[in-house]
Amino acid sequence: MSWIDSVVEHSTRELELIGFDKSELGEIMLETMKKLHNSIGNQPNAMKTILKMMSDLVDKKPISVITERDFDEDGRCNRYEYIYRAQDGKYYNDRAVVFKKSYDDQNYQYVYQGQNRSKQEITLPYVFREDLVLIP
Repeated sequence: MSWIDSVVEHSTRELELIGFDKSELGEIMLETMKKLHNSIGNQPNAMKTILKMMSDLVDKKPISVITERDFDEDGRCNRYEYIYRAQDGKYYNDRAVVFKKSYDDQNYQYVYQGQNRSKQEITLPYVFREDLVLIP
């Protein structure tokens, strides 16, 4: 059995357990994995990277480098509203740090007061990323 066949077999079983076999979603997920494999081959890390990129696109986060060309006259980034150029000419990302209770927690928050803040100064060109800080 090939690597992708074993992934699809495992995924089919898992999707059945949560009832996704009874909806179009399960088939979409399986077909996405198969198509990724057809395109890039046995590269699990590359597949995960592409799926992460899709997640970022759903959240309207930038997936390519941000440069000076991405800012309007007022200093607003036209690709991600939380990145901007301040009056002092420095660039900031208001959502550079995300706070969560655990890595798997779907709930998260951004903090703008206190010692730990989500806002961070950035330099261009800038590859978007969010640092994760676990909170008690």
